[in-house]
Parts: sequence; C-alpha cells; structure tokens
Amino acid sequence: MRTKAAYLGSYKNFDLNDCLNKKLKTLIRDEADLRRPLVISLVIPTKIDVGRKTRELELQTLGKMLSECSKLIDQGYLDEILVIDASMDQNGQPDYTTLIKVVQTAYQELDLFKKQVRNLREHRAEAMNAKRGVFDFIVRTVHQFDRNIFHVLEKFNVNKIANLTEMPYGKGTALWLAVPITEGDILCFLDSDIMNFKREFVVSLCEPIVDALKKNRQKYAITKACYNRVTLTYESPYGYYTYGGRVTRIFAIPLLKILTRKFPKIFCGFDSIKYPLSGEFSAKKKLLENICFPNDYSIEFSILNQAMRKYSPETIAQIDLELLCHIGQSVKNMSTMIAEITNRMIKTLENERVKLSKKEKEEIIFEYEKETLRVLPTYWKAFKKIQKQMEINERLRYSQDMDMHRFRRFYNTFKLSFLGKPTATQILLPSWAKINENRNYFAISTMLKRRSNQSTYSRLIKANII
Repeated sequence: MRTKAAYLGSYKNFDLNDCLNKKLKTLIRDEADLRRPLVISLVIPTKIDVGRKTRELELQTLGKMLSECSKLIDQGYLDEILVIDASMDQNGQPDYTTLIKVVQTAYQELDLFKKQVRNLREHRAEAMNAKRGVFDFIVRTVHQFDRNIFHVLEKFNVNKIANLTEMPYGKGTALWLAVPITEGDILCFLDSDIMNFKREFVVSLCEPIVDALKKNRQKYAITKACYNRVTLTYESPYGYYTYGGRVTRIFAIPLLKILTRKFPKIFCGFDSIKYPLSGEFSAKKKLLENICFPNDYSIEFSILNQAMRKYSPETIAQIDLELLCHIGQSVKNMSTMIAEITNRMIKTLENERVKLSKKEKEEIIFEYEKETLRVLPTYWKAFKKIQKQMEINERLRYSQDMDMHRFRRFYNTFKLSFLGKPTATQILLPSWAKINENRNYFAISTMLKRRSNQSTYSRLIKANII
C-alpha cells in the first residue's frame, strides 16, 4: 500500500498558548546524553536587489514579518532568527542595506535584542567579544556573498569537497549555509515576501515536530505549508493581484503526479503533497544535516524528495496556511524555476539509473499536458472562493485565459528542458554529514556562527546603533 504525507488541516487548529507551553516544557538529550531545552531557529532567506521595482515594499514586508516574529522571541518560542541575504547592488556587488534594515527593525521591535545592544554599549569587554564573534546575537544577519563566510569554507577545505571556487548563487545555497550557522534542533524556513504573515504560521509549522520530539518518537520529521496563493504582480500593470502559485499549480503538481505514477519508488508520496514548492517549512536539523542541497530553485522539490526517501511520506506533515498573499516573481524567473526543477528531476532519475529514451520523454510531456488541462478547471472554481476572502477585489485580475497563457509558456519551457540536457551550472552541495566524514563539522559550524555574529555587529555599526 502506497504511503502518503499527512494533512493536519488549518494552522488555526493549533492553540498558540498550548504550543508555547509545550515547547517550553520540552527537553531533549544532547551529545552528552544530558537533558536540555529544545531550541527552535527561524531562517529567512532574502534577495531584494537594488533597483527592483518592489524593493521598498519587500523591505517593508520583511520588517513586518520580523516585528511579528519578535513576539515569539519574547515569549520564548523562537530562540534565534537568522536572516541570510543575497541582495546585489546595480554593479552586481553584495548589497548590505537589507541587513541594515533587519538590525534596525530588530532593535526597534525586539526587547531582548535591544538589551543585547545596550550591553555592548555599556560593557567594553562585551563589545570586544562581539567583534571577535563570540557574542551570540538573538537576531543574526549574514550575506550569502560575504567573503568572510566563504573564507571559513576555504579554511576547512569544504570548498574542495563541494567543488566550489566561489559561493554559488541561488536560494538552495542560502538554506545549505543556514544549517551549520543555526543552533536549532528544529529549523523553520520562511520566504521573506509574505504580506499577510502571522506568527501563528511559524508555530503551526513547528508544532508537529515539537510534539514528536517531546514524546521521543519519529512521527514527523518535516512539516510543509500548503495554501492558496494570491500574488502581487511584478509586471505591468504593477499593483494588481492575481491567482498565484502558478509554477506549483500549472507545472509541479500535475507533473509530479505523473512521475509518481511512473516511478513510484523514486517519487513516492509526491501525489499526496498539496503544495510541493512552498518555501515555508520546518524540519529536524538532523534531517537537514543528512541531505544534499541543490543551489537553485529546485531546492524545495529536492528536500521533500530526499526526506520522503530517507524516512517515508508518513513523516511529512502538511499545514494549511489557507491564504497567502505575497510579492510575485517575474515571468523570466518563473521560466528559470521550471528549467531548474526539470533539470533536478532528470538528475534524480539518472542517479537511480533510469535513462529515459526520447520517446519515453515525449510520452511524459504529453501526459503532463493532458493532466494539466484536466486540473485547470478546478483552480478556476477555487479562485471564486478566494475572491470572497479578499478585501482587494477591485485589484484582483485573473482569468482562465491567463492560466492557459501561463500553461503554454510553462509547457514550452518544460519541453525544451526535458528533451535537452540538464544545465551544467546546477550544483548539488554535499550534506554536512558527508563533509563531517572528512572535516570537523563542529569546528566549521562554530566558525560560521562567529562570522554571523561579526556580520551582525558590523551591520549595527553601519546602522549607527552602536
């Protein structure tokens, strides 16, 4: 019998106070087999390039998310927040203004962070510790292309193991770096553009894993968000909203159903995942330390695929965030996403020694088209329900023709990528467990944490806070 990922219903089913009390009372065993409190880390990867039309709105949205999450820090539910940024300036160089905005918001909104900063002002010894990176900030900021971060990888020869000459671009790289930098037993990941963000989203995504750790059982190792998505359009006419999740709805879900049917051992469980490409999820750190990370947009697919195969689909829990309003990607970025996800699917098959003939690929392409055209009308019906939930009906622009236009575009991108060769620029970063076989992972993690603390201290100076 084929196993399926569990669907736990709405985030509203989880009582905030009950979840908080459970987390605070949960003790786990450390490396010395001594009991200690459970630690939860929140990771927010960002990329808000200078010159981007939505830059100011994205910075405001990130600020609101941090403000909301600060309440969970004060209540003791979250133990740290890591913002890892990849923003670039107009010359293609690392831009640190997003991270400066982060420390400014944290200082304004988070009492504990403000007390930490005051401590640095009042005690010279603590300020010196912060310069050395041994003062642990409750909110930490890292730029993905900070040369000091890559220097640590070079110092421990991680770059040689991963075959890197520089830090790779892509969201997957940010998530890979976040694993050794964070302290948490549970890592919760959130995209930075959720305009209607609520702290309950974090709690509901972490709760099933907290419960599993409290009761010392496997049960759930990863939780995945699902939702209906409304997107603020990036292109003209800018400022209008449309039915979002286009790559997920029109590409990933129908294609993964076909691949699950054809290759059940390789893609087992994907036919039960409601939103496979959501960037909002939580996972046990031990799971994340034992999987590889593609550097690009295929990261969400790859993490799910490896998690379900290492454990089973039954260890995946899905939490319904109901309606998510976010800032959209450009059409060009969506085409890139499809190409990169397609390439990762092909490589996944090749790693299992499945070599598809051109005829077999054409059959899959045909079935993808057939399946997508079958499910599109269900989305058109679903959108009518979304309209009733939205307070911005006059700014909603969506039609069946828009979905059909997107489908044709996605279909052509998929066909071209699937029949061609996977891109050579796609990098699969090794698991930290694999790196630990040849290098001292504890030492690498310690040094990366120090660099993240030093980075945060530098941003505080630039923000004229200290």
